[in-house]
Amino acid sequence: MVAVNGKTPDFEHHNVFFPQNYDAEFDSVFGYTSKAKPVVDPTIYICSPSDSKMTPYRKESWFVLVNAPRHDVAGGMDWNQPELKENYADQILQTLAARGVDVTNRITWQAASSPADLERNTMAPGGSIYGTSSNGMRSAFLRPENVTKIPNLYLVGGSSHPGGGLPLVGMSAEIVANHIGRA
Repeated sequence: MVAVNGKTPDFEHHNVFFPQNYDAEFDSVFGYTSKAKPVVDPTIYICSPSDSKMTPYRKESWFVLVNAPRHDVAGGMDWNQPELKENYADQILQTLAARGVDVTNRITWQAASSPADLERNTMAPGGSIYGTSSNGMRSAFLRPENVTKIPNLYLVGGSSHPGGGLPLVGMSAEIVANHIGRA
C-alpha cells in the first residue's frame, strides 16, 4: 500500500502495467526452469480509488499487487529474510518509474506485505491469495463445499466453493449466510 501526494496524470481506478517478458514472470513465480524467486520485471496492478471521499486533499491511496512466489522455506523462497519485502517493494516502485510512473518523491507512507505475512495472518498455505490451485479441468469441482458434515461448521473463502478472488469469496459468504439463514 502506498500513500501518494498529488494526483497521477491519466490514472484510472484500476491500472495494469505489463512486463516486457510475460513468460519470464511466471517462470520466476513457479520456478519452471530455476528456483522460484521474486519477479525482476513483474506485471504491476494498482488500484487507486477515484472517489474524492476516499482520497481527499489531492492525495492518492494505492493498493499495489504483483505476482510473487509462495512462501516456502524448504523450497528455497523464504519471504521472512530480513528486508526482503521492503527491498522488493522499492524495486517495484523503481520498475514502475522505469515504465513512466515515477512517484518516488511523492510517497508519504508505504507498507509491504509478503506471502509469508499472508500465510501468518490468514493461515493460507504459502500465502496464496487465491486459495488452492485452480488449474486443470476438474479443480473447480474439487474445492471443499461450504457446508461441512460437522454441525455448524461452514467454509468460506478462496479455498472453498466457488473459488478465489473477491467476487467469488463474496459469493461464498452469501452461500454460507443463506445456509445459516441470515442473508
